[in-house]
Amino acid sequence: MIGETDTMLYTFMVYIALSIFGIGLIYCLSNWFRLTVGSDADGITTGIRISAAFKGIASILNKEKLTILGKVFVQDILLQKHIKKQDRLRWIMHMLIFTAFMFLLVFHAFDKIIKTPIFNRFYLSINLWLVLAGLMVLTGLGVALYRRYILKVSRLKTSGMDLYTILIIAAIILSGMLMEIIKLGSYDSYQTIWWLHIFLSLLALALLPFGKMFHMFTTPLSLLANAVMDENSDPANIATKQMMELDACTHCDTCSKRCSVAVAYDALGNDNILPSERMTFLKEYVANKNISAKKLAGIQQGIYLCTNCDRCTVVCPAGINLRELWFSAREALVRRKLPVDLMLSPFSYFRGLNHQRIDRKQYDIPLANVKNALTSGDDFSSAKLDAPIVLDHGDNEFQKALGISERTESFNYCFSCENCSTVCPVVINYADSQQSLDLLPHQIIRSVALGLKDMATGSKMLWNCLTCYQCQEHCPQGVKVTDIFNKLKIISIEDHK
Repeated sequence: MIGETDTMLYTFMVYIALSIFGIGLIYCLSNWFRLTVGSDADGITTGIRISAAFKGIASILNKEKLTILGKVFVQDILLQKHIKKQDRLRWIMHMLIFTAFMFLLVFHAFDKIIKTPIFNRFYLSINLWLVLAGLMVLTGLGVALYRRYILKVSRLKTSGMDLYTILIIAAIILSGMLMEIIKLGSYDSYQTIWWLHIFLSLLALALLPFGKMFHMFTTPLSLLANAVMDENSDPANIATKQMMELDACTHCDTCSKRCSVAVAYDALGNDNILPSERMTFLKEYVANKNISAKKLAGIQQGIYLCTNCDRCTVVCPAGINLRELWFSAREALVRRKLPVDLMLSPFSYFRGLNHQRIDRKQYDIPLANVKNALTSGDDFSSAKLDAPIVLDHGDNEFQKALGISERTESFNYCFSCENCSTVCPVVINYADSQQSLDLLPHQIIRSVALGLKDMATGSKMLWNCLTCYQCQEHCPQGVKVTDIFNKLKIISIEDHK
């Protein structure tokens, strides 16, 4: 009767764990097809995205793409080539845990299916293979703790979820090893430890979709998806893939170590400057758009400081296309009408280069917001230039402010050859550039030379500049046009604080 009761309790616990796991899995999958990182999938329904996913899967069923997927599965998923190339100690840690865990999963967790009934486990011999696998997992966890707390890997952040993952795995392995050893002495003690081991294992299974360990499924999916997808893929599938990539991130810090602007984190202390921490924030952002102003300001700074060097994407062991994630997230943020910093960042150039990917009306909105925010009350648009401008009272303090460095003082060398305006991609973009931009680049420089501060800082051209440095590179006089524009923007911001 006791055995039957134990079996019923065990079965009940298994079904509860599987039910919670199933609910969590459905929730995660629904997020992939419901939510978006950016605004590219606006108007694309969940049904369309699910249909597009099936079509995308069907499209890879050919010899060429299946060969690519097979290669990625062996090299990047099983052998974890990317991790070995970047950090051999971390690769050893992963291989110890991964190999031993898979062995325990197949030959221990599923042993009822493979070789023995559930309660036919009290045999008087220690399974050395199980003990060896447990020692391998514990060694891998030891390496993880050593890297985090002894070696203190640069910019590696430890979250509560990281600690939970280490502790729950360690508890499962230790209880399993203790169960294997104690069965030689006492059946009652063995049963007690067995129930503890089962409870911990089912707890980990139930919470799997809600924590970091879910990357066991999502990271391989990310690697496989990015191997056969590119920026020309169906926008619906790209939106779904980006949501999946948020769950695929292992918070390993590889991207943060390679980030070209991570040094700014040391000076500013904003965690969102680090790509790995930005990924954690994005998961919260896409699930709840009503985040605090402080958090929003932090992610804005982190995203706008990004130089789009793509180093994070190249080194990501999960295969996540981080550059495209940043692009989508930034485009969503600038539409929240908080883009004042935007035009002073490298993002302005990158966004300009990718303007064909953005709806024209949406592309102009942040530019207009910046201009209105910084030049309200001093708007020298073409409609206001009909009245004559007095030129005999230049602003000497304004010119002194620009003359604080040799680069910005170079406006004195300009003789209005118009070469900067001729090569400017912004000017070329407009049929009537004078009407659309108020002043052209060479005219802004002349305004500075004349001390006309309001004209120089109020022109639309200043805030439409892509900071591509074409004007500066082609100036025969060596005038640092782009550097002057950047200084003018800073002066304008300081005046309107």
